[in-house]
Amino acid sequence: MSEDSQLVVKTFDELTLAELYGIMQLRSQVFVVEQSCIFLDQDGVDTLPQTLHAFFPGDVRTMQDSHGAEVGRSLAPNAYARMLPPDFPDGPAFEPGARSIGRVVTNPEVRGGGWGRRLISELVAGHSHGLLTLNAQSHLEGFYAGFGFSPNGPRFFEDGIEHTPMSRPATA
Repeated sequence: MSEDSQLVVKTFDELTLAELYGIMQLRSQVFVVEQSCIFLDQDGVDTLPQTLHAFFPGDVRTMQDSHGAEVGRSLAPNAYARMLPPDFPDGPAFEPGARSIGRVVTNPEVRGGGWGRRLISELVAGHSHGLLTLNAQSHLEGFYAGFGFSPNGPRFFEDGIEHTPMSRPATA
C-alpha cells in the first residue's frame, strides 16, 4: 500500500468520467460477478447531490476483454465506498439523522493490503461528529466493530448474503 495515496471524496458531479468508469468497473466486478448478485447497482442514488464517493485511486492495469485478450484497461480504484445523504433510508440499519456508508469494496488485486481498513478509518475520522450506519456483510461484523460500529437490528439476507445492520454513535 502506498502511504502517499490520498483519499479522494467527491460528489457525482465532481467525478471525472475515468473515475466514474473505474468505480463502476470495481462495483460490477465484485458485487455482480464475484458475489453473483444480480441487481441494478446503478440505482440512481449515486447521483444525489449529497451522496459522497470516497476512494483511493488505483494504478491503470491491463485486463481481459470479453474475448479473453489482455487488451482492456482497468481504471478501478484500490478501495471505494459511498456515503449517502443524511437521513437517507438505507435499509435495516437506518436511524434518523445518520449518514449511511455503503458499497464498500476493495479491489481484488490489492486485497489484504490494508486499503479497506484505511478507507473506513478515514471515513469514520472525517464524519465522527455524526451518527453513522451501514449494512455490513455479517462475516465483516468484527471488522466494522473495530471502528466503533455495533449491531442495531437483526441480521437479514440481501442478494443471498447475510448482513448485519450496524451503527456508530457520534463522538465529540
